[in-house]
This record gives sequence, C-alpha cells and structure tokens, in this order.
Amino acid sequence: MDFSNQLGLLDFLNEKTLEENFPTATSFSLSDWQARGVLRAIDCQWIEQLAHHAKEDHLAVHIAGALCSAYLGGGHICIDLESIWNRPPEGIELEELRAVLASCKVKNAADWCAVLQGSRLVSSAGKVNESPMVLAGTRLYLYRYFQYEQQVLNYLKGQFSVAPFAVDAGLLMQLFPTQSEEVDWQKVAVANAASLPFSVISGGPGTGKTTTVTRLLALLVAQSLAEGKLLRIELAAPTGKAAARLTESISKAKADLPLSDDVKFAIPEQASTLHRLLGSEFGRSRFKHNKDNPLHLDVLLVDEVSMVDLPMMAKLIDAMPPNGRLILLGDKDQLASVEAGSVLGDLSYGIEEVYFQPGWAERLSQLTGEHLAPFENLSAPAISRALTLLRTSYRFDANSGIGHLAKAMNAGNSQAVLRCLQSNYADVEWRTPEEGQTKADIATLAKGYDEYWEAVRQNLDIAKLYSVFSRYQILTAVRQGEFGVEKVNAQLEHYFYQRGRVKDPHVWYPGKAVMLTRNDAALGLFNGDIGLCMPDEFQRLRVWFMQPDGSFTGLLPSRLSEFEVVFAMTVHKSQGSEFDQVALLLPMTPSPVLTKELLYTGITRAKKMFILWGSSGLIRSATSSRIQRDSGLISELWH
Repeated sequence: MDFSNQLGLLDFLNEKTLEENFPTATSFSLSDWQARGVLRAIDCQWIEQLAHHAKEDHLAVHIAGALCSAYLGGGHICIDLESIWNRPPEGIELEELRAVLASCKVKNAADWCAVLQGSRLVSSAGKVNESPMVLAGTRLYLYRYFQYEQQVLNYLKGQFSVAPFAVDAGLLMQLFPTQSEEVDWQKVAVANAASLPFSVISGGPGTGKTTTVTRLLALLVAQSLAEGKLLRIELAAPTGKAAARLTESISKAKADLPLSDDVKFAIPEQASTLHRLLGSEFGRSRFKHNKDNPLHLDVLLVDEVSMVDLPMMAKLIDAMPPNGRLILLGDKDQLASVEAGSVLGDLSYGIEEVYFQPGWAERLSQLTGEHLAPFENLSAPAISRALTLLRTSYRFDANSGIGHLAKAMNAGNSQAVLRCLQSNYADVEWRTPEEGQTKADIATLAKGYDEYWEAVRQNLDIAKLYSVFSRYQILTAVRQGEFGVEKVNAQLEHYFYQRGRVKDPHVWYPGKAVMLTRNDAALGLFNGDIGLCMPDEFQRLRVWFMQPDGSFTGLLPSRLSEFEVVFAMTVHKSQGSEFDQVALLLPMTPSPVLTKELLYTGITRAKKMFILWGSSGLIRSATSSRIQRDSGLISELWH
C-alpha cells in the first residue's frame, strides 16, 4: 500500500475542507485582520514595505512579520510560532489561521519556520545578519529586540563566570546582630549580593528592600575603606518620583546603621533617574554613556526594576564598566514595564523556590549563620545564585487588610480577595457600583483632596504642598471611558470649579497638578514627573517639580509641552510611588488590562488606606487573569 499517496490525499482533503469553511483564505489580506483590530496599521505597513523592497511575496512571511510587530506593541519581545499555531491571538480563529497558512503550503509550525528560514527578511540566531527579523528555534524577533535580549543574556553569562568576592562575616554580623529561629532573608540577601558582581533583590511592600540594600552598601563601603579605597556608588530609578523616594529612604536608613560616621558619609543618598544617569541627549534616542563611554562607578543600585523595559536594561548594561557591580531591586509581582519586556519577572521567574546551587548554600550559611542546607538543589540554574526574595513584611501586620488583600491578589485567589474586601478591616474599603450606575462617583472621590485644596488656599510652601498632595491618589485601570483617567480628571476639574476651588479649569490655576507624558532632556524632566502649579514670590504662576535630591524647580507653564492633569492617574503611572490613601477605580465592563498584577500594584501603592471601586465579577475576572509576555530570557536562563 502506498502510504505517501494516502497522506497526500489526506492533505488535499484537509485543505479542501479548510477552503470550504474559510473561502477567503486564498484571497487573504493583512488588512482583513487590521479591520478586526488584531493588527495595527503600522504592523501591516512595516512588513509590506520590507517585503516590497526585498521582493518577498510569501504570505507566511508577511503574516509572521505583521504578528511580530503587533506582539511587540503588546509588550512581547518575540512571538513563538509554535504557540501561535496552536493558539492564535484574540480575533483570529484557529481554523482560520491554519486555513490561511495552508493556502500557501504551510501545514504546521515547522513548515512556517522553514519558510522563514528561506526568506531574505529573516536570519537565524546562529548566524545573525542585519535582516529585519531573527528566528531562534520557533521564536521570531525583530532584529533590534533580539540584539537587546542577547546583550542582557551575554552580560549575565559573563557575570556567572566571575569568582565570588570575599565578604567580611564580622561586619555582616555587626549589621545584623540579632538571631532568630527563622531565616533572616535580609541578611542572606546582603551576603549573597556582596559576593557577586550582579544580583537581584525582590520583595513586596514593606519587606525592607531599602533597609537591606542600605546595609549592603554599608558592608561594601566598610570593606573598601578597610582596604584604603573609596567606592564610587550611584543610585538610580526609572522615574523622578521613584528616585526621590529612594533618596529619602536611603537617607533615613543610613541613620540607623551601627557603623562609623565615615562609612555613613561614604554611602550616597542622592538618586537620579536612569535617563539622567545615562545622559539622555535632547533629540537623540541614544545615551551619552555606552560601551565606548561607560559610567564612572564601582557600584550601581537600581530601584523599581519592574518598571524597566528590555531596551533600557540593555542600554544600562551596555554602559556598565567592566568591573562594576550591578544591584537590581524591585517587586517582581508588580506590573511589567509599559514598553516591551518583563525583565525583572523573567530574571526572577523561579525565585519562589528559594534554592541554591551545590555548595552555595553552605557558603552563605557560613557567612550568615543561617541554616540554608534545606534550600540547596542540584538542578538549580546559574541565575538562581544571583536572586534573593525578601518574604517578611514589616509594614503590614497580621491585622492589616492591605497586607492580606495584596497577598490574596498576588496568589490569584479570588475567593480570598473577596473575603478580605468583605471583612471589617480598618484600612480596606470596598464600594460596589449601584444598579444602573454608568459614571464615577466624582463627589465622593474628590473628598480625598479636601486637605490639598486647603493647603493651596493657605499658600503653603511647595515642599509642604507636595507632601500633602502625595497623601491621596485616585488610580484608574484604563485611560478611556467613563471610568478612565481622561474622563475622571476632566470631571474632577469641573467639580473643583463648581465649588470655587478653580476659577477656570481650561487655563493654569493655583493647585493644578500635572504629569509629564514625554521626556524633555532639555528641561531635565522626564515622563512621569509630577508638577504642581503655584505662584512664585512675584505671584507668577510656575509649575514646580521635585528633583531627585528633594529640591524643587519652578518652570513657567509655557515651557511645558506634553502633560496631563493628574488628580487621577493610571495604575501604570503610579508605579514607583506610594500614598497614604489610594482609591482604585475599575471600569464597569471587562478589559484585557484588568489583571492580578494591575490590582496588586494598585493595592500596594497604599500605605494606610485602600478603597476599591468595582464589581465582584470584574474583581474575580481580574484576579484569575495574569500578564504573560513572550521573550527568550526565561527559556535561556531557567530551562
């Protein structure tokens, strides 16, 4: 029996069935998917122009290129063709995708990869040229993002091969004098990071991340001074607000160090934004500091790394001097960066396991006096050595509703989340929408700003006013719609106008709060910086921005180009900030942005009071939904 003929007949019948079910497959155009919102105009134009230039007419290449661009717009570094073959993006049916690809003789993911390997627009990961796309196994990248990922991977692999540094166990014990039956993960994190040129310390709110790294810096400084050297240390964060918080936190933590004033003095307090650190140049996408002009430092500490996207991480690594130490700090469970990638999440993918390579647990046990033998694992990958997770929250005690709610949300346990919201915790409040409600309750939301408007009326100095403003914040999950940040801010301004707090909401007025939406290197201000409008000593209105060192710069409103009102902000924009009281406003209808990471991030912005506005159905849906971004980092580092 001729099996090859039978298989050929089956293929023919399958193609025939697909064509009957999807008759448009043979006349398919990318604009079909663009019309449905699966692709953007830029996704289609990008690949069509490249294909025209390279004379590439294979539809499978066009589809792969358009999807790769679309996924990048959604925060993914690459697409996995095997995954897409089995589960296409929302808006494309599985049978439809396979019918369209079958019309150009692609019958499985392997065929798809083979077609791409033969295209002038694609190079293989083993032999990369300047083709617009790169294929690594079944993962397809845009060339530039493949290069970014390789920069990070090559850097990490280089750090893994460096011999561990000596650590003064006596100094470590001086910094952590108390012993308990439970493992002191702060002490372990300091010993671990002090031993390595690259380290990641992750932890939720109140777990002592800043206290830990301040003691780490103290240990490194004390060891260096004992050798007659002075370390050059730089502190950085993605946004001005996060940099200011890091500056304040390090300053406070230094005061409690049980070490000499010489050591305390040598620990810097002032943090800068990553853009300032790297030397953002007006009108240019590249930075002053790079491989050819590295940063002048011995140690770099970067806080709020969950906000750092892959391109920025690659550029930061590119600017590191050969012998510089890099310490990354952040909460792995927060929202991923706005731009492409989830670097901290990928690096700390398996951090929950708390395991160490053979011998490394013994080394850390000797340094710290902690019993770490149970956490040794023969199969631990190299990256696990660089990671430490802080597990004990010192901010939220057993009676804290915010702490319990954040833990339940992070676990994706919707029943536990609703139980927390329904319990009588003093620091958590849940407000469900009324039947038929279609708009936000602006009057109730606005009450949180009563103290701020009183401070504006009293014309408090800008530092005090900024402090008052930072006590309360309305957060939204989305930008558009009745419950989106744009509509809520407009309604808040109108409400303030109706009550005489604002003379004209359409012009600049005392108390107007704005957030920049674009970097402005010429002014030394960056996306996410918040400014408050108040008169100067000559009664001229200026917009005052806090600098990383805690000082304020006042600019004429005419000098600001791209900004938005910020009485309400999106949860994404709130990263790196904390407020005494937070009101998180969810929309009335489901949205793909509603995930457990978004709600967790919103919850953990609150220090004393958290109010959630939303229906139980949406909360359940969001709790069970999580962000997943495709990249090659997890595969390369953990598998």
